[in-house]
Amino acid sequence: MLLIKPQTKIYFFCAPNFATGGPEALHQLAHHLNKLGCNAYMYYEPDKKKVNPVHPFYEKYNVPFVRKIINENTNILILPETSLDPLFDKKFSEIKKVIWWLSVTNYYLQLNPKIRRTKRKITFWLRKLYNPVTFPTLSTIKDLEIYNIAHSYFSKVHLLENNIKPIGQISDYMNHTYFDMVDVKTAKENIIIYNPKKNSDFLNKIIEVTPQFNWIPLFNLTPTQVAGWMNKAKLYVDFGYHPGKERMPREACIMNCCLIIGKDGSAKYTEDMPIPDKYRFEKEEQKINKIITQINNCLDNYEIEIENFKPYREILLNEETTFIKDIKTVFRFENEYRKP
Repeated sequence: MLLIKPQTKIYFFCAPNFATGGPEALHQLAHHLNKLGCNAYMYYEPDKKKVNPVHPFYEKYNVPFVRKIINENTNILILPETSLDPLFDKKFSEIKKVIWWLSVTNYYLQLNPKIRRTKRKITFWLRKLYNPVTFPTLSTIKDLEIYNIAHSYFSKVHLLENNIKPIGQISDYMNHTYFDMVDVKTAKENIIIYNPKKNSDFLNKIIEVTPQFNWIPLFNLTPTQVAGWMNKAKLYVDFGYHPGKERMPREACIMNCCLIIGKDGSAKYTEDMPIPDKYRFEKEEQKINKIITQINNCLDNYEIEIENFKPYREILLNEETTFIKDIKTVFRFENEYRKP
């Protein structure tokens, strides 16, 4: 548990003017901590242009930002798992550091290339003699006096498997904008939507052998355009790697789409995506015929199949309430400080 004192300042390390799931989750947590009476700020780094670093999407959260952190042990610095250099920076030597594991896969996608690039430099081998470079590997993180917060059940399991015990789990919640975009008056069509940026060759194989289906890639679209297709589509298919609790499947479920997904990353855990197992498949070629059968089933019997996703939709509708409850579990407020 993290103790929040009246003088505690909580900083969130975040990329400037960058809109994606991770930064939004950081803004959401800072927003609700402030609503609970905390002093939470965004710290955008690197931010060398000295312009407004707040992306327009996140202005509604009204989180103030700072360009300098007060390095005191009563303060807290919360880092996403893809931005861990501050763990070893002297200007953050005293502040309490917390890693919020918004993703697992993205952690390795960021860390491993960085290790390879650094080791190719001559200076790396010279520095090993007097000032070695430290990488934020899991073994290093385990030895540091820092806190870890899981975001997905997938990240919780991964940390525990590496002997790192998180102090709790806080997941994000879907932006209220998506609920407002649900249009029940739009007739559902035999449309299958997918995200080509997050999928693999496995889905391409399915698409190639099903020219009879109307596959629509959601690519380079505005949120309004994405919502338009989701309102019309009967089915969302996703065989991506799911580094954490992905937003697009949640959006699709909110928009009353059936889901067919793989078992990579968080997608394999019902704790992260609580849908019946008959809609979840391994990425194996011998499973393609079964997947196509289930696709046909979702399209031909949509009114029946969509009922199986009601429990998940209810969970999504209550994500923000769960989010606030989890905050109060992970953060402990001094009685005279916390707002009722």
